Amino acid sequence: MWFLVTSCCGLGTALLTSFPIENLLRYILVLPLFGAFVLCAMPGNAVKLHRVWALAISLITLVLCTSLWASFVPCATEPFQQVIGFSAGWQGLVLVRLEFGIDSLSLWMILLTAALMPLAVLCSWTTQTSHSMSFMALLLLLESCLFGAFTALDLLSFYVLYECSLLPMFLLIGLGGSGPRKVRAAYLLVLYTLVGSLAMLPCMLLMWSQAGSTSFLLLVHENWEPARQLVLWWGLFLAFAVKVPMIPVHLWLPEAHVEASTAGSVLLAGVLLKLGTYGLLRFNLSLFDYANAYYGPLVMCLSLIGLIYASLTTLRQVDFKKLVAYSSVAHMSMVTLALFTMSDLGMIGATFLMLAHGIASPALFLCVGSLYDRSHTKALKYLGGAATAMPLFSIMLFVFSLCNMAMPLTPSFLAEFLCLCSIFAHNGAALFLALIAVVLAAAYSMWAYARVVHGMPKPYAFKALADLNRREFWCFVPLILMTIWLGIKPNAVLDSLSTSITFWHQASLATKETAPATWALALL
Repeated sequence: MWFLVTSCCGLGTALLTSFPIENLLRYILVLPLFGAFVLCAMPGNAVKLHRVWALAISLITLVLCTSLWASFVPCATEPFQQVIGFSAGWQGLVLVRLEFGIDSLSLWMILLTAALMPLAVLCSWTTQTSHSMSFMALLLLLESCLFGAFTALDLLSFYVLYECSLLPMFLLIGLGGSGPRKVRAAYLLVLYTLVGSLAMLPCMLLMWSQAGSTSFLLLVHENWEPARQLVLWWGLFLAFAVKVPMIPVHLWLPEAHVEASTAGSVLLAGVLLKLGTYGLLRFNLSLFDYANAYYGPLVMCLSLIGLIYASLTTLRQVDFKKLVAYSSVAHMSMVTLALFTMSDLGMIGATFLMLAHGIASPALFLCVGSLYDRSHTKALKYLGGAATAMPLFSIMLFVFSLCNMAMPLTPSFLAEFLCLCSIFAHNGAALFLALIAVVLAAAYSMWAYARVVHGMPKPYAFKALADLNRREFWCFVPLILMTIWLGIKPNAVLDSLSTSITFWHQASLATKETAPATWALALL
């Protein structure tokens, strides 16, 4: 394993010396897709070759993304850098130009995706043997689609890549899932997301008919009429609300997590849910300032309901994996609640919470996967006493349980503190309800940890009780390092995020106080 990591780092360094820095984004977008095509050409029974190739491609991609981050310099006047475009036409009648670029927001989403992909490959190292070629190729294809969605500067290309990310996830649940309802869970994921996206495409076409373009760089300067904003805003919001997910369109998420493999849950919680909040922050909050102020109280009400409801529902779960899934719904509700305070502080805190959740939640799903590989059950009543024979696992679960409940010196603490400060500046009653959810988060995190780690071990569940092996340990090490780094030195993220978010939301701040509020303001 160490030889493979060292070889990939050396190959990544060689690629960096031969490729110009300004073309890094192009190679990052294409490399996972190239790796997926090569995998499909390999023999179907070469299981070890499939795993090694997928891990090598994901590690090289991570090295390229790290180099892209090292060369990125935030600019207050020109947030997007390394903008690349691909043009295609047909007899002068149809002209399509796809634009991709990075700013601070998309850069951190790319880094999160690239960091989680090798972990998804490693945690599937011994479990995915019957469909290893298809499974690993789908992981790389999903990575390429996510890179494209996070960097797309054209609304139609974003829509296509946003929908394309569904197909690999659908097949990953179907191929890698272990539960009897995995096909139903995969169809729930696709149907919920497709129904929400049906409203997004007509709205994008309406924007194209008025502005003559679907380029985000042009649409952000378009003067939309207030009445038209109120219609267009709903089309985008419905699609992103399903992906977040917000109450009441959240029912697909616990089902998908329970039936998916560990790798599927890691990517679903770590990255795919962030597509919804990324879309809200990138498009809704940047394009429709009047509609944001008009519908903002309604979204905050829905977020508060989802925050309290998901926290209480998490407390009564008896399945460890479903407990972590419902906690994700609660944390993402906190993100949307802070986003629609429409303040710079709230948006920066919400984005940082997205990154913190993208570290803690995949780590907890890795813990669930490690337990399931040994005991073949996720029911909490059959788990217990892990500290007696699994001390290393117990330490990992303890650290990430603290991160999930937002203890100081973890990134979740600072992220939730920034979110709560923005909520307090907006509305005191909303802060009171959010604080109740914070207390509930501590309750269900410690309750689950105590049920799994303490007490008497259950010999009928743990027939071969063993601590983390070397491969599982190295899955946790990067997440531990990122947690410590972001918890102690959050300025590495916050400084760059503030530059991009402040640039894009000046207009929203200027019109927030003058736009009328909806009836939902009375509920706050």
